[in-house]
Formats: sequence, C-alpha cells, structure tokens
Amino acid sequence: MLRYYRIKAYLNASHFVVFDGKKGDTHPHTWEFVATVYTTGNNIIKFTEPEKMIMKVFEPYQNQVMNEIEPFNAIIPSLENMTEFFAKQIAEAVKPIEYHLRRFEGSETPVRTYGVRFPEAEGIEDENDADEVEAAIGRLEKGFGTEK
Repeated sequence: MLRYYRIKAYLNASHFVVFDGKKGDTHPHTWEFVATVYTTGNNIIKFTEPEKMIMKVFEPYQNQVMNEIEPFNAIIPSLENMTEFFAKQIAEAVKPIEYHLRRFEGSETPVRTYGVRFPEAEGIEDENDADEVEAAIGRLEKGFGTEK
C-alpha cells in the first residue's frame, strides 16, 4: 500500500533577474511549493514529521534575497531553477523517515506553476502503481471524497 501526503510550504523572499546583462529590480515574492511525499512502509508517520523536514529546507531562505544565497548566487533564482533545486533537497530530507518525493511544484502566482515528477520513484513496483499514485493525487486536488 502506498501512503502519501501533499504538503504545502511558503517561501517569503526576494530576488532579481538579469536580462540582456541588465539587472532588474529586487522584488519580493511569496512562492508556494507543494511536495507530494509517499511511503511504501507499513508505519504511518504523522504528517508533522515530513512537514518539519520540508519546512527545514526552506528556513535558510526565508526573508532573504535569493541571489545572495548559494546556489542562487551562481544561477538565476527563477521559479524553474528554485523548484528543481528544492525538489532535490526535499527528496534527500525525507529519506530518513522512509518517505520519497513523487512530485514537486512551485508557484509564483496562482496561475503560474512549474513542476517536476519522479517517475523512477522508489518502492513503486510498476507503472500501474505510479498511475495509482497520480490518480490519488488528482482526487486530492479535486477535494476529499471524490470517487475514482
């Protein structure tokens, strides 16, 4: 049986972008990130455990200028780069409690989301199991109690 949580985190920080060699203004964002983590183990872990680990990944970046913090002092702190960086960090952060990252999304506005999926997710025996997880995530996004 696959058990999963969909956990949202908010990052309040600023950044600037450089276009054609010109630095833009530093401006604030509240980025929303959503991590779907799962386990195939028999132990049900309270949501507070993966949530704490996920929130800890974002702590050093809260209320900072992203361009001044590694690795974003070397790469553009775009939504895409941040989402991919934090996905890798969170995938590692939840391993000690035998959770795995299946999907990770970042949004800078309610209508603009960038996401990554981990099709090689650990503990998923075959693509049917992966499809089952994605179907369950879809039901979660629509609201609890929605039938298959």
